[in-house]
Amino acid sequence: MGMPTLKREAKALIDAMSAEQLRVASAFLAFVKSRDLDDPTLELLSLPGFKQSFARGLKDIKAGRTRSWRKVRADV
Repeated sequence: MGMPTLKREAKALIDAMSAEQLRVASAFLAFVKSRDLDDPTLELLSLPGFKQSFARGLKDIKAGRTRSWRKVRADV
């Protein structure tokens, strides 16, 4: 997938986000930009299916299929 395609897809996702989702995405992008690819990141990226799973997660967020972490584990 080329850079122009990735940018178009990212822009489409951004345009469809709520204000809260956009704040989270912006913070995440700033974090990613500020870091070099360290060993744990490279390890994640090398896992079969990780990129597709991450993309599915972003789609779930966009569609509102999320749950508060407090409701996932009340004992944490």
